[in-house]
Amino acid sequence: MSAHYVITMPQLSDTMTEGVVVTWEKNPGDKVSRGDIVATVETDKAIMDVEVFTEGYLVGPMVEVGATVLVGGALGYISDTQGDVSVAEDEVVTNKVSVEIVPHDSGTPILMPQLSDTMTEGTVVTWDKAIGDKVSRGDIVATVETDKAIMDVEIFTDGFLSGPLAGVDSVIQVGHPMAFIVADQEKVSTSEVTISANHQVAEKSAKTEHVAVSKPVTAPQSVVQTDISQIPQTSAKPAARPANRYASPYARKIASQMGVDLNQVSATGPNGVIVSADVAKSRPSMAEVAHQLPQVQVPGQGRAMTSMEKAVAHSMTAALTLPTFHATFNIKPEKLIAAAKARSISVTVAIAKACSVAMQKHPMLNCTYQPIDKIVERTNHDFGLAVAADGGGLVVPILHNVEQKSLEQLQAEWSDLMPRARMRKLAPAEYANPTFTISNMGMFGVTHFTAIPTPGIAAIMAIAANGPEGMPVTITADHRVVNGAHVAAYLADLKKIIESPETWMSEGSQAPASPIPEGNWDVQVVVIGGGPGGEDCARDLVEHGVKVAMINNAPLPGGECLWRGCIPSKAWRHAADIIRNRTHDAAIGITGTDKPKLAWDALETHRKSVLQTRGEMALKTDIGVKIDVREGFASFVDDHTIEIKPAEGKPYKMTFGAAVIATGAPPFVPPIPGAKECLATGGVITSDTVWNLPKPPKKLGVIGGGAIGIEMAQIFHDFGTEVILLEGKDRPLMEVEEEIAKHLNEILKQEFKVETSAKIIDISGKPGKMALKYTNAEGTEETFACDYVLMATGKRPDTAALNLEKAGVVLDGAAIKADTQCRTNVPHIYGVGDVIGGYMLAHTAATQGRVAAANLTGETLKYNQDLDCGVIFSRPEAGFVGLSVAQAKAKGIDAVEAKMPMSIDAKAMISLETQGMIKLVADKATQKIIGVHFLADHTDTLIGEAVMMVSAGITLTQAAQAIHPHPTQTELFGELARRLQARLRRTSKAKA
Repeated sequence: MSAHYVITMPQLSDTMTEGVVVTWEKNPGDKVSRGDIVATVETDKAIMDVEVFTEGYLVGPMVEVGATVLVGGALGYISDTQGDVSVAEDEVVTNKVSVEIVPHDSGTPILMPQLSDTMTEGTVVTWDKAIGDKVSRGDIVATVETDKAIMDVEIFTDGFLSGPLAGVDSVIQVGHPMAFIVADQEKVSTSEVTISANHQVAEKSAKTEHVAVSKPVTAPQSVVQTDISQIPQTSAKPAARPANRYASPYARKIASQMGVDLNQVSATGPNGVIVSADVAKSRPSMAEVAHQLPQVQVPGQGRAMTSMEKAVAHSMTAALTLPTFHATFNIKPEKLIAAAKARSISVTVAIAKACSVAMQKHPMLNCTYQPIDKIVERTNHDFGLAVAADGGGLVVPILHNVEQKSLEQLQAEWSDLMPRARMRKLAPAEYANPTFTISNMGMFGVTHFTAIPTPGIAAIMAIAANGPEGMPVTITADHRVVNGAHVAAYLADLKKIIESPETWMSEGSQAPASPIPEGNWDVQVVVIGGGPGGEDCARDLVEHGVKVAMINNAPLPGGECLWRGCIPSKAWRHAADIIRNRTHDAAIGITGTDKPKLAWDALETHRKSVLQTRGEMALKTDIGVKIDVREGFASFVDDHTIEIKPAEGKPYKMTFGAAVIATGAPPFVPPIPGAKECLATGGVITSDTVWNLPKPPKKLGVIGGGAIGIEMAQIFHDFGTEVILLEGKDRPLMEVEEEIAKHLNEILKQEFKVETSAKIIDISGKPGKMALKYTNAEGTEETFACDYVLMATGKRPDTAALNLEKAGVVLDGAAIKADTQCRTNVPHIYGVGDVIGGYMLAHTAATQGRVAAANLTGETLKYNQDLDCGVIFSRPEAGFVGLSVAQAKAKGIDAVEAKMPMSIDAKAMISLETQGMIKLVADKATQKIIGVHFLADHTDTLIGEAVMMVSAGITLTQAAQAIHPHPTQTELFGELARRLQARLRRTSKAKA
């Protein structure tokens, strides 16, 4: 019987709790010997080798590259029997492989990198270092020509450049050596070789005795390796086992995800077993399709194609697999050309932006077909714009996120991209994977042409020269994704947009007409609500000279944030922090401070003073900037009239040109038996009424594990209250990245009782003597006796009193339906903040208020939730900016993350604030930072830098090269960026 040994994730340091698999250096079925490196993993400190000291054969199930494995968790297995490929599910493995984790040596060979999906080889253009030169990590040693551009080759190992070195003009396959790096200068080889286009060694020179130059091993032309890591990961069941044959579990999983019939797959694994590589090969690449189609022989002596020529030929042949059709509209571009010239914008950029504007209404044009029988929906408008390269050939640089950027931003990017594109000096992220492509041959006088879409896009647009009937614009589309009606509707709207640029871009220095309807109104804009959303909107409007009335249902502005939310809760949190922090004093040598006592009355006096002062300051500012502030309740009479019921006096009406609804959302009390009755008696309290407590309760039941529930539960615990927190879902903080939330949950459980997956049965009693009955995750019924029950079950808009139907405004559930420009279905009525749903946060409301004001004054501004952020003021504080990996992948973004525990940070160790972690999320294609997630004591200050990184689209390189002061916790941002860069380089080399 076979013996199996498990390879476990080793522990490098006391702080290491898990690692990420970066590469597998051995394949299933490979023989391994004592001292072999079988994998590399990323720990909390570095990328390390996994060395084994047991002989045998590597078998699965093996953890996938990119997976996170706890220390001690299984990475893979070693069998003593040749031919084994996988440990059976019911097989017990008790023996562990002797494993050591050692610093990774990035390797002696300098390999030809794979700089695009279509690249199979590169040509050496220059060597920037000579044989024998000392080289350091980060040095550029050579440039190579790929199928798209001329690129630098960067190394990541210190040493001396050594041969055999592939000379200039050598053609090297991806993943094959170009040269070597040695640690000892005395071992430098001066050998140089020239490798021809058919990958043969054509010439050798200066060969030393101790180096043998060998011909690179080449794969058969019919075998094209597919990058398994690029296959979309799903939770689908494994594919069925093939008839009368065997397939490894991973091969079955990949086959399911790719839609491959295993009965049609050839096997190369031990004893005829189908392995994952066999499945990957079953999906043809562009090159494979090109070589498998019938070839017509022609006379003459042919020359080998350049890398770019081959890439174009292969992709054009692959395009034959797309069932396409053509549709043409004649569009008159004169107004667009004039408007672009007036703003110093190129016509190319203006057309790209016009295409994006039209695509907002017709998103199918931005989708693509994915084998088999899937449609990839993409919201990011990454448009490729064809450019003729110097010396011939075609390059398609990409303008990323066209839908989010102004014309000026796009022009600045294009001015940088275009000259580098012509010289073929683009990075892979700047030309790989467009979502839509535009080709303009009209500049060459071509009167009509069609372009060819390639796999990965559903449509390409061809622009011909302007003529008497206009500029012919032809879309060639993949009929599997879009039909003729889709394309016709898109082109019809694009025609209107290009021929009427005044509707979406200014002409010269003259701003477009304001969306505020003209008329004899009492005010141009009425803002209903004086919280962060309404107040910021009103202030921005008056700065533009707009006459504004702000109707607020309280004497002072500030809304829930000031009076019942952000500000009062942080006053309590600050006091709780001081109490909590004193517990650390003795550990750092401070005595006599470990018994602080809460003076409730003094705290409440301070809290109320802060609120009153800020409210008075806000009102003084509002009046000072000429906002017509009125106290009262507003409701619609029609779409241009409201009725105001003041605190004193009779109701009256006011007419307006435009309106902004910013009325917030009250606490939601779910239909729990006894909840509403106890709410009336005061035994159940909410985030609106908790401020009326005469003193901290002795016992408090909290229902709801959102931001409000967690903050209040921990604050009162710090005040000395016995607390229980009940959450209906399997984890708290559903708006926060999953691992962050689960980690915080474990920390909270060390302080007070937390029950997830709980179900509330009944609430009863009176203030001071309440009973909270529930069942826990196991279904056991329990009762918690307490003074009060805090209902922290979120907020829900209540628009009943607004009479929205009179204005024609529609709802989306309980919330007002609004788009990213905060417009409702009624063009001159906007909605911002909690009343429109989404993130119910003060800064979100304020941002949306400014977005509404900008659009009302003639600008075009959008709220982008993917750039939003939040902080939960627990201890440690949870927080987020942008997207998590899961959110990014749901949007079709291939994202990757790196994380670091706070326990390794020097500043955190000094202050004894080592709980938590920071996670950095980046887009693999662009290497832009798209998300940062926190669990740290000072998230509220650290998050500022993360907001700027995500908002500005900072890349990993920029973050890695930024200089952070030491010792501060901000150093972790640079360290995380460098960590992620290193991992991406390693995985990229492994794929090559």
